[in-house]
Amino acid sequence: MGMDIDIKQSILSMEKREIREAMVEMEIARKRILQPFFQDLGLSPGQPRILNRLYEKDHVTQRELADKCFMDVATMSRNLDRLEEAGYITREKHPECRRSFLIVLTQEGRNRAAQVSEDFRLIDERIWQGLTEQEMTAFLSCARKIINNLSIDSDKANIPRE
Repeated sequence: MGMDIDIKQSILSMEKREIREAMVEMEIARKRILQPFFQDLGLSPGQPRILNRLYEKDHVTQRELADKCFMDVATMSRNLDRLEEAGYITREKHPECRRSFLIVLTQEGRNRAAQVSEDFRLIDERIWQGLTEQEMTAFLSCARKIINNLSIDSDKANIPRE
């Protein structure tokens, strides 16, 4: 009986490792597809996500944008500097907070962001081709649980070691 439990735990451990490796492989494959699209637009990593978020809603603070793009504020600041130099965004004074600016797309930025949004749409279609709505829903449910597990406590000292 104890041996059956050991075998089940071993199989479960192998499956978890396979899932982890599949997640890494999936992200690498996605980046491999995305990179040429955005290099052709003259954008560096991170910038397409920023433009896409601003295309959905601009007139946001740097902090709001950093949170929406899952970036730290320093990385966001460097990316915004480059996007501003390229003429894609402007920083406008925040009417309610003197220490803060609102990030706004320029017309050129809006045009570029529209291209980025369309590229993301095309890539999404490729990613999800052949999957049923039920499979996509199940995947999203699992992904949200994993994200929640990782968000509970990001301090590695609190991760139990075996």
